[in-house]
Order: sequence, then C-alpha cells, then structure tokens
Amino acid sequence: MRNLLLVLCLLIPAALAPMPLAAQVVEESLARDPGPLDFIQGDSYEQWILQSLAGDALVGLAPNGRVVPRLAASWKVRTDGALLFTLRADARFTDGTTVSGDDVVWTVQELLRHPQASATKRAILEGAEVGVEQGHPWLRSRKPVGRLLMELARVPIAQRGHPDRGSGPFAFRKEPGAWVFTRRGHFLKPQIDGIRFRLLPDAAAVMAALQKGWLSIGAPATRRQTEVPATHRLVRQPMHAQLVVWSRAGVGPLQWLQRWRKDAFPPQLLGQNARPSRGLWPETLGFAAQAIDAGTNPPKGPGSLQLLYATGEESIEKLLLALRERARKDGFDLQLTAIEQGLLAERLQKGDFQLACSMVVFEPYPWAVLEYMEPAGPMNFAGWKHPKLGGIIRELQQPGDLAWRELQALWSKSPAALPLLDFQSVIWVDKNLLVEPSPMGLYLHTPGAAGWRWDR
Repeated sequence: MRNLLLVLCLLIPAALAPMPLAAQVVEESLARDPGPLDFIQGDSYEQWILQSLAGDALVGLAPNGRVVPRLAASWKVRTDGALLFTLRADARFTDGTTVSGDDVVWTVQELLRHPQASATKRAILEGAEVGVEQGHPWLRSRKPVGRLLMELARVPIAQRGHPDRGSGPFAFRKEPGAWVFTRRGHFLKPQIDGIRFRLLPDAAAVMAALQKGWLSIGAPATRRQTEVPATHRLVRQPMHAQLVVWSRAGVGPLQWLQRWRKDAFPPQLLGQNARPSRGLWPETLGFAAQAIDAGTNPPKGPGSLQLLYATGEESIEKLLLALRERARKDGFDLQLTAIEQGLLAERLQKGDFQLACSMVVFEPYPWAVLEYMEPAGPMNFAGWKHPKLGGIIRELQQPGDLAWRELQALWSKSPAALPLLDFQSVIWVDKNLLVEPSPMGLYLHTPGAAGWRWDR
C-alpha cells in the first residue's frame, strides 16, 4: 500500500503532455522504475504490469477469477496427473517466431534454475516437471490441477534464450523517460493503439497530471474527497488486499481485535480505499464472512498488548492509532511499536512478537490462504498447525469445493491472524476509455488492457 500523504506539486514535466488524440494511446504512470523487461527475473508490481502487456501465460484469469485459455487453446489431464497443453497456432513472439513447447520448457526450467529468478514464479513451479509430447508441452506438479492452473496465470512464457521477449498483445520498447507498448497482431485483438508509461513517484504529481488531463488513468490522493475532473470518471475495484494482525499470544487478543475493528476507524480516516473486514479471509477470493468461533469470550481487560508494525507508512500508523484509542475503551493498553521493515520481517520469521501488523496482498485464488496454515507457509508466523489440515488440503481440488468450508471452520476455531481492513483501489479513468475492473486490477486479468477500447 503506497503512502497516501499528499505533497504539494510545484512542477509537472513537459514530457507528460499527451500524444495526439488520433493516436489513441493511453497515458499512464509508474511509481517506480521497473527495470528491464525480464520474464525470468522480473518480480516487482511494476514488472508484472510490463509482463502482462508484453507476454502471455499458458492460461489467464478472467475478472471473475475463473481460468480461461490464453497461450494454450486447450488442455487436458493425462493419466499420470500431468497437464497437457495445446498451444495456439497463431501465437507468435515479436520476431515472428511461432511459440512452441520448447519455449514453455525453457521458461519453466530457467525459472527453476536461475539463482535470481522471480521468487513468486519459482514458488509456483517448485517441484514441477516439464516436457514436450508430440509438440505439446506438459507440466506435472504435486499441487492439485485446479490450483496449478490458477497459479500458471502468473507465469508468462518467454522465447527460448530470450528472457526479454514475449508473445503478448503489445510490443515493448524503452524510450528516454518512458516505457511504451504498441498494439500488435495478436489473438486477443487489442483495440487501443498502445500505452505509454511515465515515471511519477510522487502521488501529488500524479494528482496534478490527472487534473490537467495529462494521464488517461491514475490513482487520486485518497485522504480527501476530491471532485473528479470533467475529463475522467471514478472507477472502484475491490482488491485481494488486507491489513492483517498476527498473534503469538493465542486467539484471545484476536477476539478483542475482532470486536474493535467494527468501530475503531472513523470514515474520514478510511476515505474511499478501505472498510473494516468482516471475516477471517478475503471475501474477494470467494470466502464467506466467517467470524472467530473459539467457543469462549475473550479474556477480560484491563491488559497490555504490544503490536509491531513497519515504519514509513504514515497512513497505516494513523489507522493503528485509531485502533489504540478504541482498545482503551475496553481497558487495554495497545502499545504500538514501529520498527524498520527488514527487522519486522525478521521478527515475524522468528516468531519474536506478541502482535504484529502488516499489509497483505493475496494471490488471486483461494489457495493463497494456505500460506497462513501450511507448516512452511510464508505467512504461518505463529507456527499454526492442526492434525486434520493435511487431509482437508488433499480435498481442495477446485474453488468452491465443500472442503473449503471445512478448512475455514477449522481455522476459525483457533486462528493465528485476523484482518482489520479490506482495501479497494480508487482510480480515475478517462471518460472515453472503456476498461473492465477486477480484484486483480486493470492489467493482470485476461484480456486486461487488450480488452480496453476508446469510445469517442
């Protein structure tokens, strides 16, 4: 979550002036330099946007979270459990070369081999085997097929030997001070001519550029209600993002936090981007609003609780101060301790905390919540475990399976983490640009930017 502090903008670079209207190029901005386009090593949010425009994964995720064909026209499950894909005959890299099974094999093997490969993609492919059968690539993993398919939407395929070359709907070129994507012949048939990104790390600069009509898309400052300019319209998107508190002190403190989150945060503090969480897991991932079901009332106050959080996020600090004031009404002294981000991560990994708070952005599929529960899960900071967990996980073959409700009920008896707030993105979009919002944002679903069009 970016800092929401609004700083007065004194100067907007002249280079932000939009291209002529006839070009139908979307003007956007990036908060950070994403570095060179790299389908193997690139792993930042900005890099994911570049890869979504210039590359294709085997499958995509629709705005509703369902798996849809992308680079693969179809797939089936072999008798040995491997996924066998049939690639599109019209899928080509930017040099005109047809995408082949060998490109899929090279990409997967390079992600598993390269020491600086994307940690996100490597985790998806950990333990996987890959090969080609009569020209068709296949992939086998210990993960259930339903989970693997959803996760493969995060693994765009690069051309063999060329980690910077993809087959996506837009061709990429780097210009001085800009990242430019131009429409190309592609099976998704993009309707906009292209997208040009400028580097604008300052939220106030983005705001000023939006108000002057120099950006087609951008996130306004959210700490105050600002009128949308006549050139734009407001678009809200739910996000797979929450402000989460972990507890090493048992479920009792989380029961109190569950009570406090209902009325701790004044609406003017939350603005347009957040609302108090209602359950234990993100509703955007398809989970019902399940409360803690510990069977007993939380321990009586007064008491003292220490909560760790990362320095440098003024907006989160203000939210936690409001939470502290709410805790005092029930006789609790909620001691807020800000520490450097790296130190917070280290203490979380060691389990050296009573309560700890951080932003979490979940992957766009329900299996993401297993990171709270699995023994080696990257969010299992409290050492949570249960003898029934393994058996339930084996039943999680598809989203919506009955086993998901059983898993959530198991977690609700003794959760080790509780979300405080659910977040949504608020963006301004040129009133003539038609886009499709989703919890994954505007870019990361299929068709993404290839589905945008101008209505002039």
